[in-house]
Amino acid sequence: MSAKGPDVNATKSVSVDYGDRKLTIEVPESAVIAEFNDPPFLDDPAQAVREALAKPSGLPPLAEMARPGMRVAIAFDDITRPANVATTILPRIVDVLEAAGVDERDIVFINACANHRKNTRSELANHLGPEIFERFWPRGQIVNHDCDDPAGLRYFGVTEGGRVVEHNKTFFDADLQIYQGNVAAQPWRGFTGTGALIGLASTRSIASHHSLNSIPQHVAESRAGQSKPKPMGMKPEMSAFLETATGKPVFYVNAIAGTQGRIIDVFAGHANQITKPAWTRAEQIFRCDVPQADVLIIGLAQTYAYGHSNNALVATVGALVPPRFSPGIPILREGGVIIALSPSNGMIDPRHFPSYQEAVDLYGRYHNMRPLVDHEAEFAARPEYLHAYRHGYGYPALHPFWLLYEMEYALERAGAVYLAGVSNPGAFRDLSLTPVTDFQKAWQLARKHVGPTPRVVVAPTFWSRPRFKFAVEAGQG
Repeated sequence: MSAKGPDVNATKSVSVDYGDRKLTIEVPESAVIAEFNDPPFLDDPAQAVREALAKPSGLPPLAEMARPGMRVAIAFDDITRPANVATTILPRIVDVLEAAGVDERDIVFINACANHRKNTRSELANHLGPEIFERFWPRGQIVNHDCDDPAGLRYFGVTEGGRVVEHNKTFFDADLQIYQGNVAAQPWRGFTGTGALIGLASTRSIASHHSLNSIPQHVAESRAGQSKPKPMGMKPEMSAFLETATGKPVFYVNAIAGTQGRIIDVFAGHANQITKPAWTRAEQIFRCDVPQADVLIIGLAQTYAYGHSNNALVATVGALVPPRFSPGIPILREGGVIIALSPSNGMIDPRHFPSYQEAVDLYGRYHNMRPLVDHEAEFAARPEYLHAYRHGYGYPALHPFWLLYEMEYALERAGAVYLAGVSNPGAFRDLSLTPVTDFQKAWQLARKHVGPTPRVVVAPTFWSRPRFKFAVEAGQG
């Protein structure tokens, strides 16, 4: 009797994010589960911060850079990043400044919210913790960056690469510039960590590297037919430009954090000196080895990135952005299928997302990203959108454009994208997704595209845990 091969019909149960709860789905036994898993955390993160401030890379100790009479600006990543990092690092910075003789009235904290919405008093209080908030808020020493306030911005020029350098005036006019940030996975090869460049930039500056023609391609596609030397990357180019223009470096204090913002490592000093070791460490931490997928399954949490997943555009981003977290070989094979799961109702809150619905409707007119660029200037100048951003805690007018542009890669690569479980299917058809009632229906349709025995990768908690990079096995793609 011959030995039996593996049962191609065998399945296993996987619990995936599904709004505010978990949903159990049946996937092939061979499916690979891709999740972030925490490495060991620092035993004493506060002490690690003190040591990093005392022995930074590429700059003198913070205690030597700070002097009495200095105006000090401390910028910090906004509430899209873990609060625990801010509440651990910022008090240690203040301790050093005070010991060096800096008057607490000469310190200002700037929420580096880039082209995100400004954060409310209660959000800032929660993010910064009582030690910082209750001490510095009453005298107006905690402020939101405003990317559309001409009086609060300083224009430095345009780099050789065409990036507009226009940034927060208070921060870059300060005698001492400190930035508390995070090193986290972002699409393709990069990681975050030089937050002053984007977090404190103007809309015009952000547009020069976030607009459609500036969105990075996948590395393999960007190299195809390339004959000219690769230009300097946006971050090192803008960092060097700003430092030359101001004559002052930014003192960075960056953390790598795991679940619940618990700190894994800390890096302090000059961006040029801490980026490589921080990214090397991050590459080890935020790596998940997987095969290339015929079908990529993604669970969508209730809230992530920019807000609630009831928002049709936020949910669509949740489905389409994960394939961009492929530093080498693409996670999704050409013509593969994406299945995302969410009970989203597709409703966009006009208070926090004032321009989103109009931008989605505009995309629905073209079903093509390219013509949207021609509408950016008109959207950005709308008085009602400017008012909602500057005074009503709404996202700036152009933010939905950046999200739409990020969708293009997956829409072009995938043979189909199914969003299972949504209650307002029309909202997602407008965004080029195919809504279906449940996972079983999506799975049946996916197999028509890729065959009866596809290679499956499941990312059940991609948005509820720290995001990671898909490291696809060599020889695929």
